[in-house]
Amino acid sequence: MSTADETDGVFAARLRTAREQRELNQTELAKIAGLQPAAIGHFEANRRKPSFANIRALAKALEVSSDYLLGRADTIKGSTTAFRNEESLNHADRESIQLMIDTLARRREDREK
Repeated sequence: MSTADETDGVFAARLRTAREQRELNQTELAKIAGLQPAAIGHFEANRRKPSFANIRALAKALEVSSDYLLGRADTIKGSTTAFRNEESLNHADRESIQLMIDTLARRREDREK
């Protein structure tokens, strides 16, 4: 079972890899994703954890799945929309959904032990 730090490290490494494969610098990615350039640096250095909305924005900007960025998929694929009406959800609803996804993932990991 991976620790939270290992999982975070996966996100940081995969974010950097996907950005570099798209030949973008941190400022360019931030602009496309609608984030501050410093945020990209913090995520890649594993100093800050991205919110659900940030993960989705980064995945969309990099044309990868959020599962890839989170280490849940091993291959880079085009982004997919997990929720058909995601844009209509408010921040609290998106965070609730992310908590449910995290809970389900932990349950699956526990069953696989």
